[in-house]
Amino acid sequence: MSAPLFENTLRASRAFDLVSKDMALGLGHAYMVVSPDDEIVKEFFTLVAAKMYCASGRACMECRECRTVIDGNNPDLFLINPQGEKIKVQEVKDMISSVSIRPLGKVKAYFVCRADLMTPDAQNKLLKTLEEPPSDVVIFLGAGSEAGVLDTVKSRCRKVYIDVFDRETVYNALKELGCRDEDAAIAAACCEGQLGKARVIAFSPEYGERYSDALTLLEKLRRSRDVLDAEGVPSLKTDEGEFLKVLSVALRDVISAKEGAPLFFGAETVSRLENIAKGFSLRALALSLEAVARAQEKLSYSVNAAAVEDSLLFEILEVKHKWQ
Repeated sequence: MSAPLFENTLRASRAFDLVSKDMALGLGHAYMVVSPDDEIVKEFFTLVAAKMYCASGRACMECRECRTVIDGNNPDLFLINPQGEKIKVQEVKDMISSVSIRPLGKVKAYFVCRADLMTPDAQNKLLKTLEEPPSDVVIFLGAGSEAGVLDTVKSRCRKVYIDVFDRETVYNALKELGCRDEDAAIAAACCEGQLGKARVIAFSPEYGERYSDALTLLEKLRRSRDVLDAEGVPSLKTDEGEFLKVLSVALRDVISAKEGAPLFFGAETVSRLENIAKGFSLRALALSLEAVARAQEKLSYSVNAAAVEDSLLFEILEVKHKWQ
């Protein structure tokens, strides 16, 4: 385990509040922590483990007990499958074998990453342990999705859902990491509420370039002959699928600018968004978003990318003029 980068945000989450209240009353024997954000599940595990063993019970991250959690030196703490790979029956057998060994302290904790990647046989092997573990053992199963977990496993666990964080929360969390305003704003817009994904985006220059290119495309589309210029936007040619995701986000930001909603960008980007908004009605922006969604679906079926791009640009141009 390592010190959580998004400690403050996770502390304020409903998920951590739920587990903290359970700790005060007495932890259950098994939990399933659900989030598509693998990195945040691992950070959540670290925070929960620190709170379990902290000398003050606060997860201070400074006392000797918290340091043993962070440094991986707590003999009663087991982090299983941190790489998020498929978990086989033998690995579960090894875990079950160690469960019966008494802890050196008061409680022994198992944190299993991506338990939804266990084979069905491995999950079935774990059932009895989940149902009747020793009283001094607690098991946390991390899952990217409930769909990969057998109903019999889910029924034996208390479910904990990590928040899909709102845009302002993600923005502020990235700022705490020292991220630039513009990068934090773009990441918060593109991350779908996932902190781990937001961090990757914020420190990946190509996302900022894609966002700027998306605005350039919308700025250039004024008349039919502008389509050829818009087709020359660099990001549109390097990765059409990723660019369309960012274009969808940019259109939503233009809608926000149109409606006067708060924008977290620097002055230059805010000015660009507001100027684009002047050329589109809200109806045209909504229809443009729908057109992008259709284009994404076509690309998923391996339809010719160039044809999809041309069709999308003409469709955006058409609705822009039709719904002035």
